[in-house]
Parts: sequence; structure tokens; C-alpha cells
Amino acid sequence: MTPEKQSPFLSGRPTRRDRLPVLVGPLVGVLAALVCGISVLTGVVVVHNMQQELTGVKRELTAARERLAVLESFHGFTGGEVADDLSQNDGMMTPDDGDHGSARVKRDGPVLGGREFCQQGPPGPAGRDGVAGRDGRDGVPGSAGPTGPVGLQGPAGDKGDTGLPGRDGEPGAGGSVYIRWGRKTCADNGGAELVYSGVAGGTYHNHPGGGTNYQCLPTDPQWGRRYQDGVQGEKSYIYGAEYELNTNVPFGSTSLHDNDVPCAACYVPTRGSKLMIPARNTCYSGWTREYHGYLMASYYNHPGSKEYVCVDEQPEAVPGGHADHNGALFYPVEARCGSLPCPRYVEGRELTCVVCTK
Repeated sequence: MTPEKQSPFLSGRPTRRDRLPVLVGPLVGVLAALVCGISVLTGVVVVHNMQQELTGVKRELTAARERLAVLESFHGFTGGEVADDLSQNDGMMTPDDGDHGSARVKRDGPVLGGREFCQQGPPGPAGRDGVAGRDGRDGVPGSAGPTGPVGLQGPAGDKGDTGLPGRDGEPGAGGSVYIRWGRKTCADNGGAELVYSGVAGGTYHNHPGGGTNYQCLPTDPQWGRRYQDGVQGEKSYIYGAEYELNTNVPFGSTSLHDNDVPCAACYVPTRGSKLMIPARNTCYSGWTREYHGYLMASYYNHPGSKEYVCVDEQPEAVPGGHADHNGALFYPVEARCGSLPCPRYVEGRELTCVVCTK
């Protein structure tokens, strides 16, 4: 027969349920002790934090006292006045406190008027560059400054292209003068003006001295302040001039033989150069012919030589001057071959001439 199992509750040993109250008591005690320790530790931390806060408040109060001392020294007010301002602003100094400055100080206790000055600290670092402003408006142009000194001359530049020919300018103020031998007037070629009309003269034909050129003497002479009439001997002389024409060549007649030679001084205002060309009766290109005729000079064997002049091809005579007084003489000029190139020139042929201006 199988033995029956005995119930634990019927046995004399304690069960788990019986041991539970015994364990709960000590556990509650441990928890209570732990809570008490945490409370104590929290109190210690709170006290430590309060001490640090009080230390910070003391430092702020000390700084406030120093600031008040500086303000009192520079602005002439007492700590009591500042205390009143602090009491009205809940212990804070604000920008509205007049000349008290812009410091904001927390007041936790009475304000004392200290007398010590704070030394000025070193300058702070430079601030950052601000944002660039917009461009300003253009100003009013200023007046021109004085002219500067002339600079050094630069190097010559390259030669430019030749420009177009310009227009013909107005006649210049120069002009030219010529003598028209054998005539009393100027050639009618458009532009020549008569300066005066006169008679030809020069040194006597057989005198070795005196002048060597013919002169066109005006018909209205003027005298100086001092003069002496009569021939004094040791002087130079000038005589009138005559044609010497033994044949009708080259003027076609001998009627002018021993007649006095007239002349005319002519001025051309529009042409500044004059040229007498022997052995031609026309001018070269670009020149204007004033008159033309035949070349004449003194006799080849006379001691008094004269220059070569161009006598008009249609010569005139001075009225009343047909007597044979000799004096300075005009002879036609013939070509002689040899050094003179022939056959372009012809032996013994009378030479022509032309007076040109430009």
C-alpha cells in the first residue's frame, strides 16, 4: 500500500509564505536608510550651490561699489543717490538714470560710496569692418586748374601721307619789279602796274670807269639839301642813252638811230619772282611773259662795258631826243660760235630775249 503524501501545512516545518513577513521588515529599513541618505546628499548639494551663488552676488556687489565710486568721482553724485535709483529699478542701473551711465547692476544689499578709482583697462581689439556703403553721388565739376609747364619735346613721328592740293590762296604782299627797256608803259598782260616812266642812262661809252649797268632814270628828279652845280672833275658821271642802229635789223628800221632810249619801272603784285631769259621770246612752263624783244648792250670795243638788257621788240624814242649826243649806247647783240654751241646758235644772228614773272 502506497503511503500518502503529507501536506506541508500539516508538517511541523515553516513554509515560504510563512517566511515572507520576516524578509519585508529588513527591506523596508534599507529603503528608508537609502531615502534618508539621498535627502542628506541633496541638501548638501543645495547648500553648496547657494554658497556659490552668494559668492557670485558678493563679487557683483563689489564691482557695483567700484563703479559707484568712479561715477561719484567723475559725476559728482553720492552712493545714496545711486541707492535710491537702484531701489526704484529693482536693484538695476538703467540707461534712463541720467548721467549715471549705462551699467546694469543687481543690488542685493546696501550701496556704499567707495572712494577708490579703477584704473583704465587696455584698449579692446579693433572691431570688424562694417558693411560697405553705397556709392556717393557725383560731385559738381571743379574749376580748371592752372596750365602746367610745357613738357619735353617727344620724338618725331612717322611721315604722314601727302594731302590733297589746297586751293589757290589770295595774292601775297610780295610781288616783283622789272624794267621794260625801250617803252614808257608796262605790258598790258593783266596785273602789271606802272611805278614810273623814265629815260635810260649810264656811263659814257668810252670811259673806262664809272658804273657798268644801265639805269632807268625818272623824269621828275628830286635833289638833296646840299648840292653844287657845275662839273667839279673828280666825280663819276651818268649820261643819257641812245640807240645805235646802223641797219634795219632787228627792229625793221633805222629811224631810231641816235634817239634817246625810254624805260618804264613795272610792279607785278601777284607774282614774286622775275627772270630775264636771253635767246628766247617765250617763257618756260609755269611762268608769265611780261614782254619780249631783243638783247642789247654796249659796243664790244668800247672801254666802258655795260650789262645785257632786254629792249622791247617795238621800241619807242624819247620825244625831242634825236640829237647825236652819244653817252651810254645800246647796240644789238649777235651770237658768235665757238664756245657758244652752233648750229643751235647761228653765227652773227641777233639774239632775242623775254622777261618772265612767277
